Amino acid sequence: MTYALPKWTAESSEYRPDRYYRYDHLTELLHRWVSENSDILSIESIGKSWEGRDIWALTLTNPATGPHDQKPAYLVEANIHAGEVTGEATVLWLMNYMLTNRDSDPVVRRTIDQTTTYFIPAINVDGMDAILNGFPNDIRSSRRPFPDDQKKPGMHEEDIDGDGIIRTMRVKDPTGPWKVSPHDSRLLVKRAPDEIDADADYYYLLPEGMIEKWEGGAVSLAPSILGLDANRNFPTDWKPYWHQGGAGEYPLSEPETRALADFLIAHPNIHGSQHFHTYSGCILRPHTQFAFSELAELDRNVLDAIGKMGTEETGYPCISIFDDFAYDKKKPTTGNLMEFMFDYIGAIPFATELWDLPGKAGVKVTDFIGFIKDHDPEIDAKILKLVDDELGGEGFLAWTPFDHPQLGAVEIGGYDQRYTWQNPPGVWLEEVTAPNARFVLRAMQTAPRIAFRSLDVTSLGGGNYRVTAEVQNEGFLPTHVTQQALKTQFLKPIKAALSLPDGGSFATGTGEREIGHLSGRANQYGFLTWSDGYPIDSRAKVEWVVSSPNGGEATLTVTSTKAGTISERITLA
Repeated sequence: MTYALPKWTAESSEYRPDRYYRYDHLTELLHRWVSENSDILSIESIGKSWEGRDIWALTLTNPATGPHDQKPAYLVEANIHAGEVTGEATVLWLMNYMLTNRDSDPVVRRTIDQTTTYFIPAINVDGMDAILNGFPNDIRSSRRPFPDDQKKPGMHEEDIDGDGIIRTMRVKDPTGPWKVSPHDSRLLVKRAPDEIDADADYYYLLPEGMIEKWEGGAVSLAPSILGLDANRNFPTDWKPYWHQGGAGEYPLSEPETRALADFLIAHPNIHGSQHFHTYSGCILRPHTQFAFSELAELDRNVLDAIGKMGTEETGYPCISIFDDFAYDKKKPTTGNLMEFMFDYIGAIPFATELWDLPGKAGVKVTDFIGFIKDHDPEIDAKILKLVDDELGGEGFLAWTPFDHPQLGAVEIGGYDQRYTWQNPPGVWLEEVTAPNARFVLRAMQTAPRIAFRSLDVTSLGGGNYRVTAEVQNEGFLPTHVTQQALKTQFLKPIKAALSLPDGGSFATGTGEREIGHLSGRANQYGFLTWSDGYPIDSRAKVEWVVSSPNGGEATLTVTSTKAGTISERITLA
């Protein structure tokens, strides 16, 4: 079956900030960017999706200043949920900005020279492509049927009027719980508990679709056969699908999540990450399982400091998932990617819920979950007026009579949810992508970065030398990034290794020294005031006494999992 393409879908691979990109055009665009910037940008497939598409990952860094995996790195990814296509658009905006301004913007130039950025524009490429090709069914993540491929009894979403958009059906019935809003006749409001008016019109609301195995009577809402949620499929506190909807048969059961997890574990240099979702207009920070106050003080300070930069750029509040964004604190979400980054990879992650239609209409929301459940009907009227005024008839369909094959006379209408509430229409897209991309660029600057503060060779006579080096962390984050990261098995202490020329030897010990970890500026936050002062614990000194009768060149290499690798040649003379 052929479906109508959404109006805001790109018609080619030419980059436009007001369009969403289907998989084929995305692939063409990414490969063209790589060919045009091959000195700093590379692309690889990290695995295949369930339907066999490549999942693209791009690496942006300057190889002339060191290999990508020997620099601190930042991960930017999107579309773990199929319909949240604003995420893909935000990744592309950021990539385009960095590539276009690689020489003119000193922040971009420094970022490319000193660090690495890994971009994954879309994880669940099958579902994303289906959505952007007009596929009307609700796809949470993957196209793989789960937990089975049999339709359950009840109402299944379907584009029965053929306009390419699943809207809402209203069914007139004197027992219905909804009535026409006094603020706008196209909107509906809840009927009061004591309201009985024989002359009023009342309605039931159903998603547009057909009822499976129905012979009259009650109409249930059937679960989607495409119910996998890849953001519940990661190992962190994973729970089975009968406890956590969409979680899959076991952790990393899906090819997409397995590919991503393998990529992350192979890149322990990642110090931070941004995960794009929609919608609500807020920046989410760990943790999902317990209150923000239970995190280590350093981790709270770091998340607060970086989150404030996000608020400065976007206007979005930075909030804790458990404290401020939990549907049910007694049953918190499990198996999500952000906690995998924090708990396993030892990075500082943020998950931004892009786009805020009420905010665009001038409505400030502070209780995000509460707003979804209930809000003042006047707000609905204000939002609809915005859609009317700025979208030229797009976004909302007035109630239109339709002869339903099972229910008889119904009306179909309401929002194009996909491109009003879930994602902005193209004309508003860059208002969302640009500030959120700027936040990511700022977050990249917090990387821990080791450097030589000093490096000296002193001749002791007789072909003996003292080699002394002082290593410093020049970044905001400590070299271990978080207290949580110290628990991960692949975060090793900083090591300094001195290799000698032929014939050289060490007076005592070996050429390798462990430095431990070095604090960054983040460790300067605490209970003390600025006038009390803070320790300088971002530096470490390391020293060797060596014998090299013929002099020559030695090489000192310092390695940190997340702060990079530095190396310097030393003349023994």
